[in-house]
Order: sequence, then C-alpha cells, then structure tokens
Amino acid sequence: MKEELDYSRGAKPLYAQLYDILLSRLKAGEYKKNDVLPTEAKFEELFGVSRITARRALAELAAKGLVKRQPGIGTMVISTSEKQETKTRIRLIDGRQQQPILRNNLTLELLLPPEDVALAFGLDNTTKIQRLIRTITREGEPPAQVNFIWLTPRLGHLTLDELDGSLYETFELHNENIDTYQDIITAELVTESDCRLLQTSPGEPVLVKTRKGYNDRGELVEFGVSKHIASCYQYIVENSR
Repeated sequence: MKEELDYSRGAKPLYAQLYDILLSRLKAGEYKKNDVLPTEAKFEELFGVSRITARRALAELAAKGLVKRQPGIGTMVISTSEKQETKTRIRLIDGRQQQPILRNNLTLELLLPPEDVALAFGLDNTTKIQRLIRTITREGEPPAQVNFIWLTPRLGHLTLDELDGSLYETFELHNENIDTYQDIITAELVTESDCRLLQTSPGEPVLVKTRKGYNDRGELVEFGVSKHIASCYQYIVENSR
C-alpha cells in the first residue's frame, strides 16, 4: 500500500516530504542505529516516487550525518538525531517567497572557461566546456538573479531542452549526483552585461554566490556564479539541528 504524499500546489518538494517522513521514523526509533533502510526501489513502491526522488531524500539524510551508503549493503543508519550545524542561504525577502519561480534558460554554449574554472575542473587551457546562462524571475517581474553555470565535460553535450527542468535531476540522470558543495558569498556591483540580463541600471548592488558542487566520488560537477539583486534577497545564517 502506497503512503500518500502531498502533490498540491505550494507543497514541499517530494524529496523533502520523504526526508521528513524518514527523519521522523529515525527519531521515533522505527529505524535504529546500524539498521539498513529500504532500497530506492522499495521507496518507489511504498511512496510512488521516482528513484531519483528517493535517492535525493537519502542524500539529504547522509548530508545530515544520519545514514551512510555502504557498498554491497545499502543505506545504513549511523545516527538517529541531527547534528547541530550552521546553515546559510540566500532567499527572497519576506512576502515574495510565495510567488512562482520562473527559470529562463538563455544560452548553452561550448566555451573556453576562465582560468579559475579550468583549474577547478583540472582542465588545460585548450579544453572547452559548456556554460549555461539562466535567469530566475517571479511572475510579472524582471529577473531577480542570473546564473552562469559551467558544467563538467563528463555530462557530454547537453541541450537546452535537457536542462529545462531541475538542473540537479539532469545531473542525477547522468550519474553525477551533487553530494557536497561549497558556497562563497561576496558582494559587487553589476557589470554592463549583467545590466542587460537583469534589466537593471549600472550601480545596482548584487550578492554573488560562487558554488562548486561535487559528486559522491569527489569530482567537480558544476562551477556556478549566481548574481542576486541585493534589494530582492536576504542572506540568512541559522544555527540549528
């Protein structure tokens, strides 16, 4: 019998709902330390979710230090309580979070990356890789952020259609799941080209997030630079479990 998840508009993503269910079962003692969790195929049967969704929920548990993937065994419980951690994020200012997000993929080009990007990927100065440019908007408003995302050549030559939905789901389909990442937050003024993409004026301040996302083999998958219009976003730091 399948357990029902909330598919209504505005509900949490399915992977987050599954994560919450598994976390509550860990806290309730239904899953104990050294227990092996059901397989992704079993979660597909129990909850009616895709294996990608199940895999992402398990990855969230692993990121919290609650479970560990054991080759030949499965996903083993190593703790039943979340460790205290500091969370940082950039989010839209209050009152704007409920408006639907619209992603607009502008270009996907094969280019020589800047020196820091090539170095991060371990490439020589003659190897081209794909760069995606996309904007993020709220309905009826100009873009609030622009993303420049350099992609590992292991993904092959993607098309804009393949990147129309969730970027991370595309990664997972190519066995390049994001397992860990590093974010660096800085501030600067928009460039002339940024002004065109963000439909804003020179002198506009932006929060800049540079993200390096790695797969579970420790290989770099994405090198992204996201520029957020500062008046639209808040930088949040939280200490929690």
